[in-house]
Amino acid sequence: MPPFGISPLLSLLESCKTIKQGFQVHAQIILNGFQHHDFPISRLISFFALLGSEDGINCSQILFCQIECPNQFMYNTMIRGFSHSKFPEKALVFYSSMLRQVNRSPNNFTYPFLLNSCARLSTLKPGIQVHSHVIKFGFELDPFVGNALMHFYSVFRRLNDARIVFEGSPVRDLVSYNTMINGYGLVAQPGPALRLFRKMQDSGILPDEFTFVALLSAFSSLNDHRIGKEIHGFVYRNLYCVDSNVLLKTAILHMYAKSGLMDLAERVFSSMRSNKNTAAWSSMVSGYARCGQTEAARRMFDQMDQRDLICWTAMISGYSQSGQYSEALELFMQMEDLGIRPDECTLAAVLSACARLGALSLGQRLHSRYIEGELCSQNIIISTALIDMYSKCGKIDSALHMFHSIPKSLKTVSLFNSMISGLAQHGLGESALAVFGEMELIGLKPDGVTFVAVLSACSHSGLIEEGKELFRSMSDVYGIKPHKEHYGCMVDLLGRDGCLDEAYDLIRSMPFEANSVIWRALLGACKVHGNIKIGEVACQKLIKLEPDHGAHYILLSNMLANTNKWEQAGRVRKVMEDRGVQKPPGWSYIEFQGTIHRFLASDKSHLQDKGIESMLQDMAMRLKSAGYVPNTTQVVFDIDEEEKETVVSYHSEKLALAFGLVNSSTGETIRIMKNLRVCGDCHSAFKLLSEIYSREIIVRDAIRFHHFKNGSCSCKDFW
Repeated sequence: MPPFGISPLLSLLESCKTIKQGFQVHAQIILNGFQHHDFPISRLISFFALLGSEDGINCSQILFCQIECPNQFMYNTMIRGFSHSKFPEKALVFYSSMLRQVNRSPNNFTYPFLLNSCARLSTLKPGIQVHSHVIKFGFELDPFVGNALMHFYSVFRRLNDARIVFEGSPVRDLVSYNTMINGYGLVAQPGPALRLFRKMQDSGILPDEFTFVALLSAFSSLNDHRIGKEIHGFVYRNLYCVDSNVLLKTAILHMYAKSGLMDLAERVFSSMRSNKNTAAWSSMVSGYARCGQTEAARRMFDQMDQRDLICWTAMISGYSQSGQYSEALELFMQMEDLGIRPDECTLAAVLSACARLGALSLGQRLHSRYIEGELCSQNIIISTALIDMYSKCGKIDSALHMFHSIPKSLKTVSLFNSMISGLAQHGLGESALAVFGEMELIGLKPDGVTFVAVLSACSHSGLIEEGKELFRSMSDVYGIKPHKEHYGCMVDLLGRDGCLDEAYDLIRSMPFEANSVIWRALLGACKVHGNIKIGEVACQKLIKLEPDHGAHYILLSNMLANTNKWEQAGRVRKVMEDRGVQKPPGWSYIEFQGTIHRFLASDKSHLQDKGIESMLQDMAMRLKSAGYVPNTTQVVFDIDEEEKETVVSYHSEKLALAFGLVNSSTGETIRIMKNLRVCGDCHSAFKLLSEIYSREIIVRDAIRFHHFKNGSCSCKDFW
């Protein structure tokens, strides 16, 4: 074969499509003695780096490392290649290496790809450092670099920083305006986006399809039929061939779907005919799911030929947000089986479902498999979701450990709110106050959600004076006007302490009408303290507000039964029956080997029913030997005492506990999640059973956690 010159070899390289073909050209470069020539080697490095595969970028790195003194083009090529790879952090490594080389300073092509790497790493600090280097090396006025900086800050929702770069740029082109308009879309600020669009028109810059896509994104958060149609028409008046432009059609569809205007979204979707892309399908799935129409969303999802991560996440999030947590987890496991790796949005939705179901083992698996490895431990969205998951699954120590491991500079108000709320649910009021104090020390201002959490913590821990002082400080110190949620916490706080008259006076002094949550808190306190007079007032208010909610009737009936007013309790039950009001069904969840097992009261349909029945009998026998007498006062049925004892023996939490004792190892903690409040009989029984079986039993009911251990409960018998 005759020898090749450099030009034919480069022409041959330009026609290459695969790594194998690149290797063949590399062989010819070596055979023809050009392996030490920078120009052909730099082009070969560029070919491999930009091939878009992991093998390609690895080959380019091997070639690069063989160069004794890489030139500027080679460094930029490696930075660009890694900025689009699975390892964007390596772009920063090559940048640092370039700065250490003599006579190797960056140029305006270096920074856009470097900033893209910083954005993909989801950490702000490296990008800010790169910005300082942009200024140091004199590229702050370069339009190419300026647009990259605007995009970087927009990704992190730092629109003030992006605007400063935009306003300082001597050249504002179409890309600059599109980047800023898109940034305002990311933070759902349609007003500034529209003003910028008008300024762009005044400057004589004509919009393109990307301008309108960005503008549509900015207005998609507005649930406004009129504005949506105006923008739709505006696009048609200013651009030709909209019907054949899939990108624009998809953006219009996404705007309607995100705004909840599903009828209009369906019309646009139908008009796309055979041009429906994955993004359009995903928008429809997401739109229906966001509106709570999970069945319609699932029908769309099942019709898709190709499903990307966005679509899977939309469907999983839809299930999670609508309370269909089991369905969310089941779909996520199907996604995993197909080898699709979740991103932070997927993980946040799945962790939320784990938290609500108490699916601890799955939550722990997500943490170890995805978060500790590939997702940065400093990702605050994921950290907040993990803290919430561990708190709601009964592992408050793990939640606290994670909270304290996060650098103070990264902690947010939402993170503190999640931690304080978790401590409140576990009755750890003093720890919650300590975390609240830390929040102030690092300069974060609490919001209304913070005060709901910390007041709830005081309530569940009997910290009366601390709670009163915090409530006063809301308006006096922090300028936060108390809402119904805060008054509800105070009513609960006072009621738990037996200050029922004071709690009732507070309700009557509120600047608005009390809602059902506030009256329910007062009624619950009246039941505990046996105050029939105020309790009946609270119940009447509740029945007026929620006439079909059976829990109110049950609570009043139980309160009357506790004070031996059997006839009145019976009348309440009779009113309930006459009105056709159903008692909300009680159920309990327990997780075993990654599977959630659900139990209803008196349910005998479980596959392990015989083993559960045998354990129930063992529990009853041991309780009787310990001198325990079942509390049947709240069983208001016309049956004898023995039958009443049988009724309370088959409560859902007792069935779940029996299952847990059968299937867990000696000494292992048993965790149970319940949708209603724990009844008095189960609470008393669980205290004894924790001592009898030498187990810690953690029960999460509708209000708080109960940690049963060595014959006592963390709630100190007041819940």
